[in-house]
Amino acid sequence: MILAKRSAIVGTSIAVALTFLAPSALASDVDYVLETARNATFNASRLTISIWGGQTQVSDQWVEHWDGGELVRTNSAWSVYGNGRAMTMGDAPRGIAFLTNRSAPVSERYSVGDVRDVTHLKRACVRVEINEGDARRATLIIDKKTGAILHSEIYTDSGRIFRTISLDKFKPYRVYAQPTTEAAVPFEVVMHADSYGLPEEIAGYSLVDVFPGPGSSEQGFYSDGLFTFSLFTMSRKTQVTGLDDPMAFVTDDGVYDMVPTAQDVRIHWSDTESNFVLVGDLPPDHAQAVLSELPPPDNGTMFQRWWQRLFG
Repeated sequence: MILAKRSAIVGTSIAVALTFLAPSALASDVDYVLETARNATFNASRLTISIWGGQTQVSDQWVEHWDGGELVRTNSAWSVYGNGRAMTMGDAPRGIAFLTNRSAPVSERYSVGDVRDVTHLKRACVRVEINEGDARRATLIIDKKTGAILHSEIYTDSGRIFRTISLDKFKPYRVYAQPTTEAAVPFEVVMHADSYGLPEEIAGYSLVDVFPGPGSSEQGFYSDGLFTFSLFTMSRKTQVTGLDDPMAFVTDDGVYDMVPTAQDVRIHWSDTESNFVLVGDLPPDHAQAVLSELPPPDNGTMFQRWWQRLFG
């Protein structure tokens, strides 16, 4: 199903966006901080570790980054992201392009905290804290020469680290030829669409853009300037795939199916009328806040849940 394909691509793109958080030593606001990293050029090994629901997820990738784009190799699979496009290379190369003129909102809920000079990987760096109110939300170590993030830590509201992203074998230049050109890859082009059902704001995240999906489904892309997520809304009859072996994510509003990865989390639930899928890099406490402002799951009785699982 197309939904599963788009979910995977968007989820990976979100992880790429997270690695763009590279402030400079002289940055006084988060938006300037985020823009600096988009211009960084480097290649490196990237290790991402996330803890969701008591489970540790690990991803080891090789990445080549340049002016808002990335070439990523995971094992033997290649992907390229940037400029609203994502493409994967393999036996059947494919791509997707989201066409929009809208940009992410400014980071009004975040501020730059402590800034100090440090040495990391034998390179002159700056360590920058990103705060949400009085709480530290991220700590970033940025290479002074290139603006690239060499190490980042993302925190929950209680101060626990839930995701780290570390670069190793860092080289401040591009060296690898792209496995194939964009012209050789067939793209699915998705145009901006108007929505009358998606909220303009959810728990501090603003609706950046809306894209149509199969049937009457929609994809809303949300950002708070630092983290992002996509919200997919579909009819209750839609068969949702790509969420194999989910674990339970329990909140005061109900029980959700959750599949965490190192780069993002994917959450599925349904009420009496619709299916919903959330794919994003947002921290666990932000995820709970977002879910609390959306329709709660209709989990039904145990018999109903098993019947739905077995027969759809």
